[in-house]
Amino acid sequence: MKIALFDDHPIVLDGLKDFFSKKEGVEVVGTATRKADVISLLAAQEIDILVSDVITDEELGLELFEEIQRREFPTKVIVYSSLQGELVHNFLYEYGVVGIVNKSKGLEELWQLVEVAYLTTEYKKKSDGTPPPMLTAKEKDIVKYLARGLAAKEIAALTSTAVSTINNQKNHLLAKFECMNTTELVSKLTLMGYMKL
Repeated sequence: MKIALFDDHPIVLDGLKDFFSKKEGVEVVGTATRKADVISLLAAQEIDILVSDVITDEELGLELFEEIQRREFPTKVIVYSSLQGELVHNFLYEYGVVGIVNKSKGLEELWQLVEVAYLTTEYKKKSDGTPPPMLTAKEKDIVKYLARGLAAKEIAALTSTAVSTINNQKNHLLAKFECMNTTELVSKLTLMGYMKL
């Protein structure tokens, strides 16, 4: 079994590499702390399992998993992260992640999932097939300002946009991500990995 590891914390990577290297029949073929390095690893050779964190200093969010799915790498992805919540997990499954283990669990639980993933050929998706909503470039700008607590008038001035347009876009974002208010929206987008607080 060929495994690759991705986390932006070298200490975590070292611990994972040491753990998996002691398992019989496992070869850790590479580790990465950046998205580009993960993609290079997957493109260079056939890797059975990628154990990956979700949010890193690069603020990847779901982008890494989207690219892996788009490029149709044969690698099965297991998320090893402290992210929690059904919403986030459903989005991860939509992007082809086959299993999720919280970092608060022991490494043996992660190993059990890796073994099952390696031996299983098909996975049942845990959502209805609806792709998760994505942020446009304009929406990312607005959310960034909303996270800083700016009002629509202030955002309009900074973006040279009409206040009514900003309010419309904010209301669209609330509906798109099924949120009641800006605080919930910022929190949900942070959990989804689209931004950091």
